[in-house]
Amino acid sequence: MGNQLKWQLILLALLLLVYWSHVEARYTRPQRIINGSKAKAQQFPYQVFYDVLFNSKWIPQCGGVIISERAVLTAAHCIEDGIDSIKLYFGAVNRKNSSETGQQRLIVHRENIIIHEGFDFNQTLNDIAIINLPADIQVDEFIQPVGLPSPNQVIDNLEGITSGFGHTQAPKEEIRNVSHHLMYLQVRILPNKVCKPLLQKYNPAQFFPSSWVCIAPSKSAPCKGDSGGPLVIKNANGSNTLVGLTSFGMDTICTLKRPVVYTRVSSYLEWIQSAIEYTKW
Repeated sequence: MGNQLKWQLILLALLLLVYWSHVEARYTRPQRIINGSKAKAQQFPYQVFYDVLFNSKWIPQCGGVIISERAVLTAAHCIEDGIDSIKLYFGAVNRKNSSETGQQRLIVHRENIIIHEGFDFNQTLNDIAIINLPADIQVDEFIQPVGLPSPNQVIDNLEGITSGFGHTQAPKEEIRNVSHHLMYLQVRILPNKVCKPLLQKYNPAQFFPSSWVCIAPSKSAPCKGDSGGPLVIKNANGSNTLVGLTSFGMDTICTLKRPVVYTRVSSYLEWIQSAIEYTKW
């Protein structure tokens, strides 16, 4: 009888151990930006998402950032060959809800998109493009441009916010199951001298230009579908400044141990201005 009670207590202890292991895993498992925090209406009025038209079918693609009533920035690598048009979602928190208060949609043809002439897909250099809108968007409390940085703005070690509609979990390659709801994540911006060796740990020959900016690895990270979206810093007066566009680091399984790299917006201020002026209506 004593041995039976002993084994029952051992079994109970094992069951409790398994139970608490599951509980711990549930609350400490790595989470990505999509599992970070849900955005509220008007929280990120500069955020854009767009679908691309391939063979008469709309496919979710990337994020973007409003910088004026007629211009949106995004990542050049998102504008693939063969795209006929893109469908932009403005003011959206739930992009699947077409009757959502504040949401606007606009279709833009490929010829209205300018990719940086120095874009290099293989080395991910100059990963920036501008979407010129055929008409002014309606600016209100749901839709507003974000401020651009000064040419020499120092952002090392500052807290930033990145947002997007990307994958809710590590995706299988080529499956674009992006989030319906806008999510965001608070991050820390790394100095380039800190980020460079972290990236070169995975690729010792990694070229690292000053036009990149990184966020520190953490339990969360942007994932596929967040490309082209914003990295912003909040100013003392409550306004936001755009410092980066999500570029790369989100591999097939969205590894959390490596930094995510953004295109440093301050490196492209002249190009942005010239691209806007080139297409003035």
